[in-house]
Amino acid sequence: MPRTVTTLLALVLLLAPLTSAAATVAVGDAAPDFRLPDLDGREVTLSEFRGKVVVLQWMNPNCPFIARHAREGTMTKIVADHPEIVFLAINSTNPEQKDYLTPEAHAAFNREHGIGYPVLYDPAGEVGRAYGAKTTPHLFVIDPEGIVRYQGAIDDAPRGGATVNYVAQALAALAAGEPVEPATTKPYGCTVKY
Repeated sequence: MPRTVTTLLALVLLLAPLTSAAATVAVGDAAPDFRLPDLDGREVTLSEFRGKVVVLQWMNPNCPFIARHAREGTMTKIVADHPEIVFLAINSTNPEQKDYLTPEAHAAFNREHGIGYPVLYDPAGEVGRAYGAKTTPHLFVIDPEGIVRYQGAIDDAPRGGATVNYVAQALAALAAGEPVEPATTKPYGCTVKY
């Protein structure tokens, strides 16, 4: 009997990190607040944007999906069409991963692709895990009250040639006071390298 208890305890302890890493913020949940540095080291919190629609985009420029969307201007077009909305990219890549980019290298990528919205660094992956961010890109649209109204893919075309931009569609629904449909889609891209 004690051996069974010890084995079960060992399994619980081994699997606990997996369950916490898999936690996901669902549509309708309050968006977890955070405090992260931007590329210049300035601390940014989600709560400072209360009262505004916020889009969070998990991002790593070394991901081919992010590189394609940057080349095509997928997000920068949405940003240009919605100057009243706050856009924040979050890089949760662990500094020990080969895909990690320094803030300076990330800033160079942003300049090259005309990305003007803030990029926040989450090297410990705490914010990414709190949201359940799985891929780069993985997007969350948060309403002015701080409630997640959309989470998932940026669009319907992992290989390009999108017919539906889910983020633009979610923003249009929020602006019209309508429910976001679909509110959840499967994100695609490179896995977040925690």
